[in-house]
Amino acid sequence: MLEALRISELFLSLQGEGPSAGTPACFVRLQGCDVGCVWCDTKYSWDSAGGSAMALDDLWSAVEKLGRATLLVVTGGEPLEQPGLAALLDAAVERWPRVEVETSGIAAPPRSHERLHYNVSPKLPSATPRWRDTWAHAPAWKAEPRATFKLVVGTSTDWDDACRLIGEHDLPRERVMVMPEGMTDAVLKERAAWLAERCAERGLRLSPRLHVWLWGARRGK
Repeated sequence: MLEALRISELFLSLQGEGPSAGTPACFVRLQGCDVGCVWCDTKYSWDSAGGSAMALDDLWSAVEKLGRATLLVVTGGEPLEQPGLAALLDAAVERWPRVEVETSGIAAPPRSHERLHYNVSPKLPSATPRWRDTWAHAPAWKAEPRATFKLVVGTSTDWDDACRLIGEHDLPRERVMVMPEGMTDAVLKERAAWLAERCAERGLRLSPRLHVWLWGARRGK
């Protein structure tokens, strides 16, 4: 029986990345991640003993107090490392018309549901020594029809690696988004500009980092 989830933070904002960028959303940030991306902007969510314990019923009461939104985003940390994720998602799809999970893809999809969507961000070699682990379940994620692949690119080497891995894993291009890596508006603007040309040439979508452009790399945004 699930006793509690480890929660890093709860907040109401706009979804900043992926196919629902710009949509008002309630965010549930789960605590715990050992993927270890060097450019991660939420390292405070890595420690699995951090955050606070919260029962599932208490979680929903707290989220409802944030305000109403048609989108619930479950993020981290790495949600797929949370033992109670499946129970959370089962309850979430009964409460929200659309639920999105932000994940590195470190494990296979825990659930499939018509209202459940995944933003899967397998890592490039520059991001973490564990990058291969995040691609190990690519076939399962390809088989999940509501999974979008979101690759974070900061350099021309990253771009080359992204194109190679898209090809090696035969990712469906209509389900791939490329997102510039960066923690400031200036860096994101520069990288998004050159990525836009490359995405157009390759037939790939470009994802913004809307929350960073609007508020900077701040907690709860």
